Amino acid sequence: MVIDLIIAAVFFIVYPSVMTKDYGGILAEITVLWFVLQLFLIILAVIVKLLRLIYEKTKGAPVDESRRRFLRGCIWVPAISGALYGGLYEKNHIEFTNIDIDAGDYTRLNRLKIAQLSDVHLGRFFSVKQLQDVLNQIIQQRADMLVLTGDIFDSARGSDNDEAIKVLNAYSQFFPFGVYFCWGNHEHYRGIEHLKEKLEKTNIQILKNAAVKVLSGDKPFYVMGVDFATGDMEDDVVALREAYVEEALATVPDNAYKILLAHHSIFIDEAVKYNINLTLTGHTHGGQFGFMGIPVFPMFKYMRGLVEQNGCIGYINRGAGSWFPFRIGCPPEVTFFNFKAKG
Repeated sequence: MVIDLIIAAVFFIVYPSVMTKDYGGILAEITVLWFVLQLFLIILAVIVKLLRLIYEKTKGAPVDESRRRFLRGCIWVPAISGALYGGLYEKNHIEFTNIDIDAGDYTRLNRLKIAQLSDVHLGRFFSVKQLQDVLNQIIQQRADMLVLTGDIFDSARGSDNDEAIKVLNAYSQFFPFGVYFCWGNHEHYRGIEHLKEKLEKTNIQILKNAAVKVLSGDKPFYVMGVDFATGDMEDDVVALREAYVEEALATVPDNAYKILLAHHSIFIDEAVKYNINLTLTGHTHGGQFGFMGIPVFPMFKYMRGLVEQNGCIGYINRGAGSWFPFRIGCPPEVTFFNFKAKG
């Protein structure tokens, strides 16, 4: 307990003054690892205690103190392993997920490949160098388009955000169908007007309740994007989300193939209501903690992976980074959508 208080005091007193420096992230990671290790120890201790009680009740066996000490000692092994794995390995190893999309009669979309990058949270735990490494891996997959679904720029050090924008713009040449971006909630926290000014000078297209025509013809192809919706009352937020989607749809013909970019996964509800073919989202980080592919803390209606309703498809990306430097059972990801059309 004394050690916890000392670490907490150091974190909350010292960390704010160094958070914009490289070692600020290191301090935060050490602190998180320490407290996660204790959490694992508590969980495992409770499990061992319950199993021992069940065994003693069912077998009527006397208490073996030497076995108890042995089991208490063994608890450290999985606890330390789990903490180190989630804090040092899993969060740093991005999975590249491939999803096949049936484009039906939209034959011009056949073999189209779209890469989705979301929730990088550039800053303490995700550097500009890491972003560049991820982009290198994306272009090796020969994606035609890159979509960025929010919470990309999250550094308290504004120069990091500016440098990341330059890097993304430099890589835009590798995506013949373009690079498209929608705002996440963390961009609103990090000086959205400054970010907007910088992005508008690049080849990255900001889609704030707007749409852009990518392919014309009898069966055109549009990409839309919406802003992050916030409000005090749930009904107000729902109305705001609907208004954002309606505004984005204003110039889009009914016969178009429509992709919606939205940071929050709840926009899948509006996408289904307005019959949008494919909605790409993030925000949830997949829960960051999972077991057997199931989020341990299902805080949102749509947490991760593929959702299909009434012929509409939604995808919730787990994010390439996070603001909390720990993942277990929920690795970060970049997603590729491979279109298959008839004919």
